[in-house]
Amino acid sequence: MKLPTVTTTRALQLFQVMRQGAVLLGSVLLAKSGLATSDIGVYELLLYIGTVLTFFWVNGLLQAMPATYSRLSAEDQQDFFFNNFLVFAGIAVGLFVLMLGGHQILVPVLTGMATLPYYTLFCLFLLLNLPSFPVEYIYLLQKKPHHIIGWGVGSFGLQVLAIGLPLFLGLGLERSLQAMVLLAALKFAYTFWVVTRFSRLRFRPDLIRSYLVFAGPLMLNVLVGNVVVMFDHWLAGWWYQDEAVFAIFRYGAREFPLVQALVSALGVALIPNLAAHLAAGLDDMKAMTRKLGNVLFPLSIVLLFISKPLFPLVFNPDFAQSASLFNIYMLMTASRLWLPNSILLATGRTSIIFWVGLLELACKVVSGFVLLYFFGLPGLAWSAVLTFWVEKAGLAWYLKAKQGIALHQWMDMRWFTGWSLLLLAAYCVSLALF
Repeated sequence: MKLPTVTTTRALQLFQVMRQGAVLLGSVLLAKSGLATSDIGVYELLLYIGTVLTFFWVNGLLQAMPATYSRLSAEDQQDFFFNNFLVFAGIAVGLFVLMLGGHQILVPVLTGMATLPYYTLFCLFLLLNLPSFPVEYIYLLQKKPHHIIGWGVGSFGLQVLAIGLPLFLGLGLERSLQAMVLLAALKFAYTFWVVTRFSRLRFRPDLIRSYLVFAGPLMLNVLVGNVVVMFDHWLAGWWYQDEAVFAIFRYGAREFPLVQALVSALGVALIPNLAAHLAAGLDDMKAMTRKLGNVLFPLSIVLLFISKPLFPLVFNPDFAQSASLFNIYMLMTASRLWLPNSILLATGRTSIIFWVGLLELACKVVSGFVLLYFFGLPGLAWSAVLTFWVEKAGLAWYLKAKQGIALHQWMDMRWFTGWSLLLLAAYCVSLALF
């Protein structure tokens, strides 16, 4: 049977939707499982630690994959995926040793707690799971859209099953984590099989070195961006010293998963075309962000009006307070649709992303403390919305001032301004209604 035609862009967007959906569904299952809010907080703290220690280098390396691969000769491309796998596996091993050896320092510094249950088990999960992250990018670069979708269905479907089934069988959180470790081992084996299919197993230190040199500024930028995002979670945990409050903040301090998934996938998929044909790529970016925004803006507005009655139903009544935080984060839909990072990646200007990220971090730290002090958790959410615009505006200014690429070349500003004002008005109305 012939499969329906699907582009790699759509496949990667669908994959990211499945990723975000699996995270959201996992949160729902935890909330509905009967676990105490403090126990859910333990799970969220483990995920938080994992994100802090992995997000920057994983995403920096992933962002570098399409640009690095496209610059290689056909001969070097045959060796790239295996050496990419070695990089991910090697860093995962080093991180595993660091987390186990330094747990007495890492856990208190990152969470404010003396110890965390199941910490060692979670470290083992990270060790086996991290090397599997490049699979969808391998399929992207090999132009295998149906493989991307199949990988997403299998890996994220099993992820939800691994989290939820033990909980609803009454086996507890430990069994869920053990199931996740088993799944990570299966994904590790599958990743190695994919690498052997599309790459020669030849160790190339020169290839690894050039890859890391290109990815270095990206990892630093994502590190700064990750600190910006994770700073809120650290500050909430440090300020309140309460697992239940931390869980409430984590459940509310999230964007609409569909926005993050679709926009990030679009940004990655646009890079090869921007690198090859910049003018045409900018036109495509403008058209595709407008088309995507015509879907995401209305959905975000609808969610502003239904989130407060929806949160207690989807999760449980303990998380009713999370809805007001979620509504603030919904305003980030507007800034998400700006994609200056993709243009800079395509043109090889990676260092400016890092420097603008440092400015964003400085604004985040100051505004986070100030707004939390005066307004509590909602103030912390507002600081995230405001400082995210610092990055977008800074990069847009650089594109205009240093590369001569004006904002109107890649964003329909009349359309964007109208939808952004409508989103803000909807938020204000939702405050008055609830």
